[in-house]
Amino acid sequence: MFTGFLLAVQEPFSFLAARRLNTIQFVCLTQIALLISIPLLMLRPTTRRDFLALFRDPSNYGRLAVIFAIGMSGLLLYNFGLSNAHPIIISAILNLLPFWAAVVALIISRVPIPVSPTVFFGCFAGAFIGAMAIAWSQLSEADKPTISQLAEDFAHGGWVYAMPVPICSALGGTLIGRWFAKYEESAAIAANFFVANVILIPATLLILHHRLELQFGDQFVAVALMIIGTIIAASVGRVFYQISLTVTGGDNGFVTMFWFSVPALTALISLVLSWWIADLHFAVDPMFFLGLVLIAASLLLFSLKSWRQPPRGEGG
Repeated sequence: MFTGFLLAVQEPFSFLAARRLNTIQFVCLTQIALLISIPLLMLRPTTRRDFLALFRDPSNYGRLAVIFAIGMSGLLLYNFGLSNAHPIIISAILNLLPFWAAVVALIISRVPIPVSPTVFFGCFAGAFIGAMAIAWSQLSEADKPTISQLAEDFAHGGWVYAMPVPICSALGGTLIGRWFAKYEESAAIAANFFVANVILIPATLLILHHRLELQFGDQFVAVALMIIGTIIAASVGRVFYQISLTVTGGDNGFVTMFWFSVPALTALISLVLSWWIADLHFAVDPMFFLGLVLIAASLLLFSLKSWRQPPRGEGG
């Protein structure tokens, strides 16, 4: 739940930046934020020791490359399949993460679903519908599509190419937990950030220089907020996510189920921020509260059923 809260903190800032920046600028600034977060991740001497030890072992280089490739695949598929998609379709694709995470955990870590399939899929469906209701409630009247418009987007949009995006996210987290289990989670995260930084920051800066797009002008406030939000989510949220995977023995489906709280938390955080930032807004809509109830009820039932299961050991 704490990871979900930290991710929700990042969302409004990323939304502001995405509205003002093109894809290459957004990726470049995100990577710079992750680079800044690396020293924060390595404040402890044991973390610095594990970070160096990880790079001293040549067998880790191929694994780091694979995780980087998975992350890049998710980014490219998102940009290709969802860059012009309706926000509701984007929400629907991304909210499938707990389902795909459970599949990844089952195949990669051999971790079964922590509850019966009926309970898991029932809670997943309830929380999914709740998250979609919240996403719908926060759209302005001008942005809300008709049924025919949504049907048109589903029939002819490129969203199908983005279906693997949540799989990439789940697979990356599971592989980090499995391949780098002997290192501290923060050291493994920092190492993966470092590899991505070394490749993406120079590449995106060269592209932006070639396009004469290195000037960010009046986007300074949005850029600064996005960097701060990314640092918070990356340096703390991502580590808590990996710790959660370790504690649950790699049960990615269980951990990510609680990320259904992110849309509601994001909306509430946006409500507070909207007092100072006009571009952010919170719509007081009955649909929001209906979605909130569905998510809360689904996660409560899922938690109660999961806690009655035998304790899980650490993953290998």
